[in-house]
Amino acid sequence: MSASREQLEGALRSHGIPYKPTRTGLTFQCTVHDDHHPSVDAKHNGRDRMLVLCRVCGPAATPDIISRIGLGMPDLYDEKPTRSLPVQRPRQARPVKVAEYPYPDENGVVLMTQQRWEPGWNGKAKSFSTVDANGNKGVEGIRRVPYNLPRILAEARAGGLVAIAEGEKNVDSILRAGGVATCNLGGSGGEWTDEFSSFLVGCSEVVVIADKDAAGRKHAAKIMASLRRVGVPARAVEAAVGNDATDHLDAGKSFADFIPVDLGDSDSTAKSDESVSSAGIAANSGNSGTSSGAPGWENPVPVDRVPLLPFPTQRLGSLGKYVEAAAECLQVPVDLVAFATLATISTATGGRRKVLVKQRWTEITALWMAGFAESSARKTPALDAAAGPLRDIETELIDGATNHVEAAAQEIRILTAQMKKAEERIADGGKPRRGGSGPNPTVEELKAEAESYRMRLAELGDGPKVPQILVRDATLEAIGRVMGDQNGRIGTLASEGGLFKVAAGMYSKNGQANTDLLLEAYSGGPYTIDRVSRAGHRMPSTFLSLGLIVQPGIVAGIERKNPEFRQNGMLGRFLFCMPQDVDEDSFDTPDIPEHLEAEYQARLRAVVTKVWNTPSVVTMQLDDEARAVFAAFYNDFGRRRKPGGDLHSIADWAGKFRGNVIRIAACLTLYEDPTATAINAQTITDCIALTDYFVAHAKAVFDLMGEDPESNVTPMRDVLAWLRGRTDPLADASIRDVWQGVKGRSWARDAEKVHAVIEELSDLGWIDIYPPDPELAHRRGRKPSPTFAVHPLVAVKPKR
Repeated sequence: MSASREQLEGALRSHGIPYKPTRTGLTFQCTVHDDHHPSVDAKHNGRDRMLVLCRVCGPAATPDIISRIGLGMPDLYDEKPTRSLPVQRPRQARPVKVAEYPYPDENGVVLMTQQRWEPGWNGKAKSFSTVDANGNKGVEGIRRVPYNLPRILAEARAGGLVAIAEGEKNVDSILRAGGVATCNLGGSGGEWTDEFSSFLVGCSEVVVIADKDAAGRKHAAKIMASLRRVGVPARAVEAAVGNDATDHLDAGKSFADFIPVDLGDSDSTAKSDESVSSAGIAANSGNSGTSSGAPGWENPVPVDRVPLLPFPTQRLGSLGKYVEAAAECLQVPVDLVAFATLATISTATGGRRKVLVKQRWTEITALWMAGFAESSARKTPALDAAAGPLRDIETELIDGATNHVEAAAQEIRILTAQMKKAEERIADGGKPRRGGSGPNPTVEELKAEAESYRMRLAELGDGPKVPQILVRDATLEAIGRVMGDQNGRIGTLASEGGLFKVAAGMYSKNGQANTDLLLEAYSGGPYTIDRVSRAGHRMPSTFLSLGLIVQPGIVAGIERKNPEFRQNGMLGRFLFCMPQDVDEDSFDTPDIPEHLEAEYQARLRAVVTKVWNTPSVVTMQLDDEARAVFAAFYNDFGRRRKPGGDLHSIADWAGKFRGNVIRIAACLTLYEDPTATAINAQTITDCIALTDYFVAHAKAVFDLMGEDPESNVTPMRDVLAWLRGRTDPLADASIRDVWQGVKGRSWARDAEKVHAVIEELSDLGWIDIYPPDPELAHRRGRKPSPTFAVHPLVAVKPKR
């Protein structure tokens, strides 16, 4: 260890600051900002000194960080440098949280809280951080709403006046002065959306109070443009004194003293939005219906799929922390990682546990998990984060067993050859061997010798097989063959949809497939595999776990193509998810903390060692309290499956769901304690709490499976998503633009198909195709592509 590192560790210990060694150095909590998780990395440069950097504060804060543990910059060198070092900056005051601004939804439920710190980090006058409803940093995937939403909704319903200011401090100043106000998260650096403007429909007037700087006026111009698109009457003002609403009111000025301001030239984007809106006013969509609040447009017929509930990771116990960290690192929905890890844990149990729910009702630990995400959603990395450690464990098992397996195979070959020779001599009447020496055995002695070989071969059977936890080839034949070799158990974790296609009979001549083994392996019953060249192989028990993350197109319309695929009960055994894509797509993402990775790997290894390696199936039970909790859930859920219940349309799936709750609870119990024999009430309660999530996603997937393959629902959603994702979602577009934007989708075969989708979107009121210019009709060369105006609601993302 270098001298500089020893000195740094000694200083941390003497000041009571915990630190943790890493692969390249060590990490500890920052001494400058309010650091709940270690954010300072320290490593040796390999030459002469330690490099210390806070990922939050940046390099400028390094002198302050080390000065607060009694060190100076020269102390980071192995040998004190003789050259002079830069003068250290004065110690900054530690940031203090001075205010919290909760963001509730329509029902008053707090979704997130904005925290204000003064002074800010890294020498700033102020800083902000955002936490979720549980106080955890990071609000990825949480719905955004305007500040003070319940109050502004009430004011809009009453036809009152609402102000929009920049930042929560200004809003609170207006509230204290007797007004009603709101803002978006992040001030001028955040985003005010058309959805936010729609909450203000009904107001007699909205007053936008711009901060008196370029960023403030630009932000206010965007808000004004949004309000006009949605049809809300609005005007813009600014402070008569100072820079913002707080300065104005603190100076004793009233609401009437705000000065009108013209924001027409403040932002080119706002002006562009206005021009698009004007195009919408001039063009008549020809659709009847309820007014959308945007001049010249009627409400379009809904096409977008409403985003579904995100996976409640807090219900996964200690596993939830790893799921969240892996999802954040990979920038994938937590749903995909949650599904992949549950399937991985199920596979690691190897079917060596079952749960006695009540007399004559048992559930094994096999989970069938199917997540659906588009090709660019990082499905394989999400699966690897879950299954990678299990594959490493499998490799170790294979390496450890190879010599034993090869020796047994060799013994079988030798015994087979010896028995054959003995049988040949018996058939010859015990004639002596040519050139042989010594006494010749009698026929009876040869029979005894052959019998000893036969008995030993019978004892060896086919011989031990190399242990296998996962099967890569997910064809029905491969699964059956491997299960036969692995005492009836195997798992498959894949990011391809081959198994769905095979099981649905899409590769067979008659459109059907024999899924009997799959269905039996879900239940854990016995199964016999018939073999042509030798006797059939009977498996006393079977087990198959599935973790599939595939593209939605794999199952779109599959029920219509092959109704029997659902009727045979296979689809009812799956748990499904169709998560919403994450908004973030950046290079710099946080690593999965080492302690979470190590904990996940260690727990998986313990499950394999203490459960998968068990020679026979062990029975678990629900403890008394858990049994009572589950019984109440069972009875209530059962009523929902009956005619008139909300689950009657998916009663086949709902009939299996209660058993799946038990299976998830068993897997999570064994993940926490592989030696457990009982499921407790807290675990079963957490698993029951997943019901709303699984029901919503199952309904969405079954709707997708039942879609008419020739319908344009999915293509229309793709086109709307592409329009919404542009820099300016409401700018005019051409059919040629759309085709270039959606190329690569399975449905976008040619321009004619794209044209048909655009025509249908026009019929539904989402776009308005401009009439062709007659002057261009006879022009030589390629004909101009039809262009269209875009409905203002295209820019509004569907709400959960």
